[in-house]
Amino acid sequence: MQSPPAQPANADQIDLRQVFGTLRRYAPLLILTPVVVAGLTYWLAGREAPVYESSASIIAVDNNAQNSLINNTLVTAPPLPQGAVEQVLHSRNLVTDIGQRLEQSGLDPTLVAQIRSDLNRELTANTFSRLKVRARLDTQQRGVYEIRAQGENPQAAQQLAEAGVAALLAWDNARAKQSVTRSRQSLQAQLQNLTERIASIGDPLERQSLISARGQVLQNLSQMAVLETAATGTLIPVAEPVAPRAPVSPRPLRNAALAGLLSLFLVTGGVLLSDSLRRRVNGPEDLLPLGLPVLAQLPLVRRKQLAGGFLPASHSGPLYEGLGFLRINVQSTLGEGSHRRLVISSSYPGEGKSSVTAALAESLGASGQKVLVIDADLRRPTQLKVWGPDRLATHPLPGTDPTLPPAATLTEMFLRPGAAHATGVGPNVDLLPAGTPQRGDGGSGILNQPAFRTSLEGWAQGYDFVLIDTPPMLGLPDTLAVAPHTDGVILVVENGKTRLADVERSLQNARVAGVRVLGIVLNKVTRSNDAYYYYNTAYAAAARPEALASPHPDRS
Repeated sequence: MQSPPAQPANADQIDLRQVFGTLRRYAPLLILTPVVVAGLTYWLAGREAPVYESSASIIAVDNNAQNSLINNTLVTAPPLPQGAVEQVLHSRNLVTDIGQRLEQSGLDPTLVAQIRSDLNRELTANTFSRLKVRARLDTQQRGVYEIRAQGENPQAAQQLAEAGVAALLAWDNARAKQSVTRSRQSLQAQLQNLTERIASIGDPLERQSLISARGQVLQNLSQMAVLETAATGTLIPVAEPVAPRAPVSPRPLRNAALAGLLSLFLVTGGVLLSDSLRRRVNGPEDLLPLGLPVLAQLPLVRRKQLAGGFLPASHSGPLYEGLGFLRINVQSTLGEGSHRRLVISSSYPGEGKSSVTAALAESLGASGQKVLVIDADLRRPTQLKVWGPDRLATHPLPGTDPTLPPAATLTEMFLRPGAAHATGVGPNVDLLPAGTPQRGDGGSGILNQPAFRTSLEGWAQGYDFVLIDTPPMLGLPDTLAVAPHTDGVILVVENGKTRLADVERSLQNARVAGVRVLGIVLNKVTRSNDAYYYYNTAYAAAARPEALASPHPDRS
């Protein structure tokens, strides 16, 4: 008994061939989904109302001049802190001012009402789309503010941008005049007070003094009026808004492209995630991390090709070629020697292990090897169905007393081990069928008996190969009971159905039991790009040995 092959060093690494293989299998989904999503997005975007955008630019400057005379006669507002312009533009006072300016702009009153409603709703939600501010400032808060306005038509976008800039400049100028206005109001209060006192005082000397003070206040008030008129803010318009030619949204083509790419990424991620969680074996590349050779890839045989039975269907075409590879690879794996004993099993029922066992036995027999097939699947025996109802005569197995009544099944052999007889089912191929299906632990009891192992040793002496068809490895322990007394196990895996995790579980069970797994047969492959499937099929069918033909071509 040999130890099982070790896992490859890079078994836990990502294999790009597996990734590309998975994407290739799901190629229709990966292509169709983005196309459908992009088309639907394009259609929906085309039905949306157009949105136009107009922009204007204002600059924030430092009004301090180098000339002291200018600085003394010029009133300026202090620099605006970071984010002040955006906060002011999205304030209740400016929204009201903008609405009033729009009412005087000549736009449709219904549209103006809609814009005002949107601006007020944005204030409440604190999310803004009608008016936006983008600032590009230096460390001293000097730079350019870009005011962007969106409207239902080009004129609405332009007028909203103009109204927003005008309201912002008016607020900035009012900010610069605040201190001067307060001073002017204070001087006006002083002037009124002096006038009232002059009118009520009769002393000429005191009256003359008050008149002189009122003259000084009048002079200061005149200067304040000049300063108030000259007061200026820090914001200066740079570029006026213009009516846009094309809408900024919707953009059906761009939206469709983005939606298609996003759906492609999502579907690709979902496919790879789903495949990694419950990945099925969909080709030999999926089996590479297991560190075991793929002895053969056998194609899926269509139902109409099975009208005459599985074995006749294996006498030509891709299945014939795949079985040839399987026979050669098995012989190469085992090397020189005789009396070879092989177990053929699978992870679950229905993967084709019994058919592969029979086809391999027939291929070995056609090459001149003497083969005994043992149907050890005592609960669901299948070999008699595969070989057909018509069989050749029985003959005793090595170590059998020919004078005893024949025990022609594995179940009868267990009761009468000295009378075991095999049934000839083809050239150089004998079969020991399972017999009556067993229930409960009856099957495992027979295969675990020392008598079976002893008989197996004796029967192998009369054959080059003994092929044992055992139950699925994940369903019953029978395979692990028989395999340690053989040269190893060949695991049949159904392409596109068997999960990779189940194959790994089967191999793990084999390793724990100390069973050697020779390799894997990938069965029911539907792909058509494996060259040896179709390489010179006509020549293979014409040149095959006549002994490979079914001895009963008319049987069902």
